[in-house]
Amino acid sequence: MSTAGAPATGGRATNAQTAQAQATNAQTAQTQAAHAQAAQAPYEGARAGEDLGRAPVVTGLGVLSPGGTGTEALWRVCRSGDGEFREVTHFDVSRTGTRIAGFVPEEPGAPLPGEAARLPYLLHRAVTSALADARDRTGVRNVPTALVLGTTDSGGCPGTEVWRAWAEGNSPRLDAGWEPYAPGGASPGDRDGDSDDPGGAPFPDGPVVQVGNASAAGATALGVATDLLRDGVVERVVVCGVDTVTETAFHGLASLRTLNPRGCRPFSTRRAGIRISECGAAMVLERGTAETTSGYARLRGWGSSNEASQAARPDYEGVAKAVQRALADARTGADRLDYVNAHAAGTRHGDIAELRALDEVLGDRLPKVPVVSTKAALGHCQGAAGTVEAIMTVLTLARGEVLPTLGLEDRDPRWDHLNLGDRAPEAPPSVGMTISCGLGGSNVAVVFSRD
Repeated sequence: MSTAGAPATGGRATNAQTAQAQATNAQTAQTQAAHAQAAQAPYEGARAGEDLGRAPVVTGLGVLSPGGTGTEALWRVCRSGDGEFREVTHFDVSRTGTRIAGFVPEEPGAPLPGEAARLPYLLHRAVTSALADARDRTGVRNVPTALVLGTTDSGGCPGTEVWRAWAEGNSPRLDAGWEPYAPGGASPGDRDGDSDDPGGAPFPDGPVVQVGNASAAGATALGVATDLLRDGVVERVVVCGVDTVTETAFHGLASLRTLNPRGCRPFSTRRAGIRISECGAAMVLERGTAETTSGYARLRGWGSSNEASQAARPDYEGVAKAVQRALADARTGADRLDYVNAHAAGTRHGDIAELRALDEVLGDRLPKVPVVSTKAALGHCQGAAGTVEAIMTVLTLARGEVLPTLGLEDRDPRWDHLNLGDRAPEAPPSVGMTISCGLGGSNVAVVFSRD
């Protein structure tokens, strides 16, 4: 067969492919420019023209973590690292390479790990504690209140269905043999009674939203809540991140080889994966005014991205986009950011990607900004991670103290020039950010300010 015409045919194909590639590149560049412009544009919904003094106010906090119950217990464990980590006994972990997880310390009458009522119990306790805290700060306000739930759980006890039943005054039953635990023996439907734990906190009676984008769920829930407030849907939102140690999550993460028997070691040369924990963490957000002064902090803005590159390895460009969009949404320059609570789970590639993203955004300022991870102290709280780490960000701003990243004895030398919370900042932080990265490439950043 003659091949004399082959080069010409190949040349025509190459020229066509080149033209197509150039068109694709031009379209990609145009799309990227549009995305960049959108990221820098002010919020065009209810927030357009709105004074930043009206940014949502954090009025209540509630948390049950491996450090115990309450914000003081959370602060203490993030300082000391003596959380409740013990062997998993409610399902078989013999083939996973690790037997340890983080648990909320047991309380009298509480459901045990593995019991179906465990997740609703953590949800209920965290939310009512946060509402009681908000009540003590601002007084009881009978205003429409939404619940936004961030969780990875979609199995035997889906929290949204449980909470909706509670809000309607019903006793939820997800199967014939199980009824969720109501702390203190009170009826969860008694929203205005003072017999409910922790005492008279009204239950959410507005819209209910559940977010489930893996480890970014708790932070995404904060963003959804912010938009509900900006759009005037409600005046108050309770955000709760909650997850328990389940067989599905434990074995799923083990199959991805992301569990580390030594626990989370952020920024360490020995980082090799995560240790999961259970947690219930709730934050009350309310529509603010310029005169509002009774809150812990203000939620200034949030941003998200999803690069969908690899299941368990974040891409730094995706993280950088989330950070840039959060700063733009908050109308806050990178030069004002002076604290970061990083996702930093202690995975080999994840910590690198996140710090590279921060370097991309902050540039020469990065060494001056404390970048802290609390996962060495708390473990990876799964869908609750973004919410409990947002609480730590808010407490850091409110208290003016930066706690160090624990376990830096084997600090990776490539980050010796960074402040990982092991050096006192030049001044107490006033603008902080928390970052969450979930399986599948979901990235979320949330910006808070002290005033």
